[in-house]
Amino acid sequence: MKAIIKGNLRGYLCEDCFDNLANTKVLLYKTRPDANVTAAATASSKETFHPVSEREAGSRKELLITTAITNEKGDFELEVSDNLLDQAFDIDFVCGTVPPKPVPPKGKEYQFHITTIYPKWRQSEKEQMVYHWNYSISSKWWCIIRGYFFDAWVICGVLTDCQTGSPLPGVTVKAMDADLVTDDLLGTAVTDMSGHFRIDYTSADFKKTFLSPLINIETDKEFPFFFSSGPDVYFQLELGGNPINFETSADRRKNVGYCLCVRLCVSELDIGDLPIPASFTRLGHSARFKIVDEINPVTGKTMRPGYDNYAFYSSVILVGSLSKKLNGQPMEYMFEYQEVASPGDPILPGGWSPVTPGMIPRTVIGYLWTLTGDPMNPVATEDYFINGNPVIEKTVNFNGNWIQMPQEPNFAPHIDSDILTINTEALMPVVNINVDSMVIGNATVPGVAAHVSNRYFNLRMKQRQVSNPASETVAGTSRPIAIFNARYDRVPKYGSWIPTKVDNQFAVCSMDLQEIILGTGGCGKITNQLTVKFNARNENLGSVGLTLTGPTKPGQSFSFPAIGTSIPEVFSPSVHPVIVPVNSVSELLPCAYTVTLTVTVLLTTGDHIPGPFHDFISFCKV
Repeated sequence: MKAIIKGNLRGYLCEDCFDNLANTKVLLYKTRPDANVTAAATASSKETFHPVSEREAGSRKELLITTAITNEKGDFELEVSDNLLDQAFDIDFVCGTVPPKPVPPKGKEYQFHITTIYPKWRQSEKEQMVYHWNYSISSKWWCIIRGYFFDAWVICGVLTDCQTGSPLPGVTVKAMDADLVTDDLLGTAVTDMSGHFRIDYTSADFKKTFLSPLINIETDKEFPFFFSSGPDVYFQLELGGNPINFETSADRRKNVGYCLCVRLCVSELDIGDLPIPASFTRLGHSARFKIVDEINPVTGKTMRPGYDNYAFYSSVILVGSLSKKLNGQPMEYMFEYQEVASPGDPILPGGWSPVTPGMIPRTVIGYLWTLTGDPMNPVATEDYFINGNPVIEKTVNFNGNWIQMPQEPNFAPHIDSDILTINTEALMPVVNINVDSMVIGNATVPGVAAHVSNRYFNLRMKQRQVSNPASETVAGTSRPIAIFNARYDRVPKYGSWIPTKVDNQFAVCSMDLQEIILGTGGCGKITNQLTVKFNARNENLGSVGLTLTGPTKPGQSFSFPAIGTSIPEVFSPSVHPVIVPVNSVSELLPCAYTVTLTVTVLLTTGDHIPGPFHDFISFCKV
């Protein structure tokens, strides 16, 4: 019986601020033979948690049972042999990076021992033995691990109204380092709906001198000048691009540590109705897949009940919200893409390429409205296009690859709707696969035609004030999405009955009847045997099925066995119908029948699904 330890790892920075330990290796060990297991299992993790030296790790190497890698939420599963169910285990983790940094391809890793666990197994509905174990690293340890080993510093805070205590969302918070030479900007964040904000930075952001970058060191501005290890932090606030009278360098918090937890309040600040910020949130106008939560991090395909495991093809509408201005200035936005070899590969900061105007099909991003004076239809609208016809349509201007937002006072930009369409064939050009030499019922991969796989692309939206690179911000980054734009040429249709070859097919969907093949000119007689040969092929193959259509005797029915699918191809040289109550083709009436092969593919634009695809052969039972 399979046994699974299901767990979660997170590290606290402040009381209400934490990191999910994503892409972290979890190690499960047998306990040492000489260990006091009871004492270790009942001890507080505050006493057992410690860095593991190379010597200690080496001495326990033979005790290692299994490992797992946490997902983006810090979840993991460890499979344990059923002969170990009555044992205790030591549990460690290894990290080579910490949020929000991407996973590096290589780098030094650090191992930490957490504690000894003695699982209390429970049987699940799937007849598995399961033990749930979640662990939160204290802020004391996690802040040291982040800062000391990875030079990751963080400020977590909340901004409220001083009188009411109500959260203040949508306020820009700037963390400044009061310094001898010049005050350094450590980072910027916007408070969320609960007033919380987070700013991540490194020592390079505050160790700047007049000799930088040759010499970087933190200098205190207070006389007598001396060198310190942490920044002296104060905060500036902005709302809608306008500064708010708040703190100065005189209010600085001196020599702060790796984690700074703050509660800020401001009086008489009228937030008003918050506009929806420009953002990229979903894929597909109709399906509206969330760009993170509904894209599988392992496959790059869609991940939603009832609409699961689809790759993308053709032109995909990108959905989100647009605004005319950014911090009070006219806004422009663009999209970028980055290909990765597999969905689990890290995003490279310098690996982005722009989505150029030629990669964008005609897209409506908003409209101009006018009052008509007609009480029944008070407003008339005129669509605003990307790549529209400028002679007869309102169309946006490009600033290089940046799309400039219209600034007419009566322009209404799209909110939670279409903001761009991307032609994925510009990312993965159509690959034509010639299967001319295929023999129906036999494999086509790789002998007839080489296999073509999905490719994986991250998409992200950037925005800025027009022609102001310093104001650039990212407004939404997708997980890598799977894209497949292959087409099949010279695909056989109608078998030996009416032999035909067709091009530009989304899938190979071909069948033949062995008895007709053996006949002269594809007219072999069907008497007491019916043998179907078929092929179905696509990298994202869905369902494959055979049906028989024709008259029946009283009480008679016929069908074909279910066909399982596999990627990228399903084929068979011999499938026979199932006839009830007497399983014999000779029991069919002497009449005309049709066998149909139906194939579906798991491809979508987020608005359309190609297919289903069919091939068929008609015959006379004699």
